[in-house]
Amino acid sequence: MTHDGILIARHGRRAVVSLVVVLGLLTSACEHSSRPVHGKYTLGNFPAVPTGSVSHSTAGALQSVLDAAVERGLPGITATVLAADGQAWSGAAGTADGMRPVEVRSEFGIASITKTVIAAEIMRLSEKGLLRLNDPVSKHLPSTLHFDTNGATVENLLHMESGIPNPAPNNAALAAFYGQTPDPLRAWTPQEVLASVPANRSKPGDHFVYEDVNYMLLGLVVEETTGTSVAAALRSDVLADPRVSPMVYQPEERPQGPLALPFGAPLASNSGGYLPSKAEASEASGSGCMASDSGALALWGYLLFGGQLISEQSLLAMTAFGDGFYGLGVLDQTRSGAWLGAGQAIGNGGWDVGGYSSALAVLPSQGIVIAILTNEAGDPKTLAFPVAVAIASALQNAR
Repeated sequence: MTHDGILIARHGRRAVVSLVVVLGLLTSACEHSSRPVHGKYTLGNFPAVPTGSVSHSTAGALQSVLDAAVERGLPGITATVLAADGQAWSGAAGTADGMRPVEVRSEFGIASITKTVIAAEIMRLSEKGLLRLNDPVSKHLPSTLHFDTNGATVENLLHMESGIPNPAPNNAALAAFYGQTPDPLRAWTPQEVLASVPANRSKPGDHFVYEDVNYMLLGLVVEETTGTSVAAALRSDVLADPRVSPMVYQPEERPQGPLALPFGAPLASNSGGYLPSKAEASEASGSGCMASDSGALALWGYLLFGGQLISEQSLLAMTAFGDGFYGLGVLDQTRSGAWLGAGQAIGNGGWDVGGYSSALAVLPSQGIVIAILTNEAGDPKTLAFPVAVAIASALQNAR
């Protein structure tokens, strides 16, 4: 399974780069600006997608952040920045597989950022009148699925307040997650994975518990409601823009490459063209199966949080954090402690134990979207987000 890494992680091998070391990027690559930051933009109201280039000196400062991350231990990394004032930049550093260099268009697993895509699609289905957020989720699941949904609503799942626990760790399907399966090309069905969910339940809506099972079920809701595959539903809706075609829903879709393979992962040499493998992607399903390059991910984030994919009402619902830091598939990254830079940041992060750490950080008041992708497994709070903060600082210093 995948993890945001901002919450308590139950699994995952030790990250190569520690928080203390990565935070050195903030001082070694660029200094924080002492200038005050004045917001010019608002959530849901970004201008047209930026197409201009940053200055040569700014590009150098941004690239130095990525180079420093590799020097400090990350195997490979790519980043894209889109700024509402018209500037755009992408860069890459390190190795994709121990031999080939990472390219700007290299694709990585994005793990739990998949949840934000699924949540946006659910909001679109709600806008179309195909479901209501307060519907019992059982109303929108296949009749052939025999599963105790605990009386939870669609909104309970989006908020991760369903009271339903994750599949049991001894589930055979989860072996794919740890690279312990003899068949990394095995395609697991959601029904197979859900079959090992323990019987215990807590009261729905009572409290937040980060559980991937919520978004596994929401993937099935998308299928049942649209009458098509999740990939097809997304491609005709929130992923319809051809510019985000590198964002793929695995294993229904396959990355086109070049691929950034997981550093040191046992399945890297037998992934079948999936990231990190067909078995792991299918096991995660709607909770974390997607892959992307940084350019497509940043663009999608700009379109979503800039107000071009869902209504303003839906966007405000997704980002209504209340007393917590988890909305509807979206994190308040500042409140959660993932974002240590200037201003508020929202978005999501991904931790794929199969070999990836990623961040999608959106600074609404500044109109800045940053996508960071790495092929090292670990908490994005200690791997991907510090790089994003350093990127934002370098960009602000250049203004």
